Amino acid sequence: MDRYESLTPDDILDLKGPTQEFLCPLSANTYGIEFLSFIIQDYVSKKHIFEVSRDRPPQMDLDLANFDENSLRKIKYSFSEDVLRLPSIKTELIFSVGEKQVPNFRMIERHYFRNQLIKSYDFNFGFCIPGSTNTWGAVYDVPPLDEGLVQQMIDNPHETTSDSFYFVGDKLIMHNKASYKYILEDRAQEKRSYDYLNPDKMSAKDAKGAKGSKFQPDDVAEEKGAKGEGGGSKAASKLDDEVWSKESDYY
Repeated sequence: MDRYESLTPDDILDLKGPTQEFLCPLSANTYGIEFLSFIIQDYVSKKHIFEVSRDRPPQMDLDLANFDENSLRKIKYSFSEDVLRLPSIKTELIFSVGEKQVPNFRMIERHYFRNQLIKSYDFNFGFCIPGSTNTWGAVYDVPPLDEGLVQQMIDNPHETTSDSFYFVGDKLIMHNKASYKYILEDRAQEKRSYDYLNPDKMSAKDAKGAKGSKFQPDDVAEEKGAKGEGGGSKAASKLDDEVWSKESDYY
């Protein structure tokens, strides 16, 4: 038995920091699960913060001089700093499955600044029909972060990271990594940059919380086990005077 086959969800929830390597190979995805699109929204305003699909591929963490297949499992995000202060965000993942039924699809996501755990989420989608395409909606109640920590996250691009682990039952089948860059907003602007992201898709269905329940397409999971820091005084320094401008930085 390969080492990753003995890993359980409890092992992942016990992790104290980001992993140095991927904990399973790409071949572990024996269920043919494929991600088709992913959207992040401000849950309150329904405005899009980020969208990726086959037609809009993400910025991958690729080193062409030393390319390996694991590079395809690393994504780099650039967000407005305001995302760190939103009380909740909604994500929508569309994915397809292969010819085998998926009895209990589960995602555990761990967010870190350097080696400090700042957020942890645990979602269950439930059963997936063979050959189906499914929509997985989730609402993340974002824990308040100390403003000193927020400033460190802004000042240190891509030192905020996440590990996403996908299980079928107790079997780890996928592991993806991401890193995050947070950019200061131009405070002179009345609106935020993500107000202008995909303006033709601003409307969204009202979400329903379904903590602990089985998920169906377009149902919404509530965040479980989130961890964060308390509030503090607002820091005022800037990262090389870089600001986020809606005139140049929205899609």
